[in-house]
Amino acid sequence: MSHSFVRFAFLVCLGATWGCGPRVGLHRASGPASAPSAPSPEDSSADCELISEPGEPVGTVALSERVDPVNAPRAWNESERLVFRQLYETLVRVDCKGRVRPGLAASWRLDASGRTWIVTMRLNSRFSDGTPVTAADVVSAWTLSGIGDELRSEIRRFIRSIHAVDDRTLEITLRSQGVDVPLALAHSDLAIAKRVSGSRWPLGTRPARVAAENPLSVATPENSFSVQFLVAPGRDLRDLLDEGVGLLLTRDPTAVEYAATLPQFVSIPLAWQQTKVLLTPGRARTSRSLSAEEREALAHDAVQGAARGALGPFWWQSLSNCEVAYSPKRDQSPATGRIVYDAADSAARDLAARLVGLRTYQSATGLTGEALASARRGGNDAGYILSLDSRPLDPCRDMQALVDDVGWIDPETIVPLADTRLQAIVRRGRSGVIVDWDGGLLFVDGRDKQ
Repeated sequence: MSHSFVRFAFLVCLGATWGCGPRVGLHRASGPASAPSAPSPEDSSADCELISEPGEPVGTVALSERVDPVNAPRAWNESERLVFRQLYETLVRVDCKGRVRPGLAASWRLDASGRTWIVTMRLNSRFSDGTPVTAADVVSAWTLSGIGDELRSEIRRFIRSIHAVDDRTLEITLRSQGVDVPLALAHSDLAIAKRVSGSRWPLGTRPARVAAENPLSVATPENSFSVQFLVAPGRDLRDLLDEGVGLLLTRDPTAVEYAATLPQFVSIPLAWQQTKVLLTPGRARTSRSLSAEEREALAHDAVQGAARGALGPFWWQSLSNCEVAYSPKRDQSPATGRIVYDAADSAARDLAARLVGLRTYQSATGLTGEALASARRGGNDAGYILSLDSRPLDPCRDMQALVDDVGWIDPETIVPLADTRLQAIVRRGRSGVIVDWDGGLLFVDGRDKQ
């Protein structure tokens, strides 16, 4: 079928209130979508290296977004995610193959009830300033004001309770039950950090710490390993490549195309990381979703950069085992004819513009911050484009977070549109970069590879 015919069919489909394509309902899942498997003793993360050939450390990394230490360790954009990954770690991590690895925790097991994890922390764990890390520090990092037992809101989405048994032992009860490994503990929102007076940057538990802020660089105390970050929002990314950077993460097709003309660089696609979805307030459960061919046509025609039609199965269709507090369903007519998207998300902007071009919506509006959050909560617009993790470690948590932010949502009426991913542009002869399950990159020297 030609793209022109698909575009016509897509327009008719939207005009008929989503009357095309098969309807996909919720079904019982045997476990989390794309659930990582438990590790075996002989497993190695060598097959998770971004570049397998030996080479020099990356050295210099270009960032196209601002990095604010106030947000640490919880990243709000891709640049922060890359920097924070070098400083802060979670209790466990999941490598690119889905194998659960020790992080700050050395081991974990379920108690006799099968509901609480007994987590033993790494021996001689230290913050980057050399002070010991204790179980009480983990509790402090996750609770309000660092005292008491009231968990912070973003932590409560994963954790029911946490208790420090002794200096190295934690009892943690997760919200997601019935899993063989504590996957939720690998989520970057649960990275451990400690705020100290006199420093804008909280301490992390990795060996590296912030060595300078202008330019931003992280290094180990003995300077055996260091990375400098060139933070240049608004700059032409092609200029940054010309200035000799060792690595650039981007979705910008012009940067990828330019790098292809430079023999000193290689472009490496990362895993499909995000799925752009359409939410329509009041959309009926009997409405139908787009076909795979229609999604592919939309992604091909609309999105600049690496994109494909959203490819199932989709994790939000497998939530029957989750304890999610959904709001009562409501029928409503939109107060506006606009479609709303995150102004910082170029793929969402492209999709919104395409839907307006198809005359599905009257206008497209990009919002940020509280204006965006307020619009989503209100649900008074004709549609919203959101970005969801394609392979969440804890689908139940991700749906609860979505319900907390968009109370009127019905998971059965989420319309998948397109998958997107980042490209890593790497200077040839560089090495020492590990890829995790969530697409995050960790720079290592030879001694740190597991």
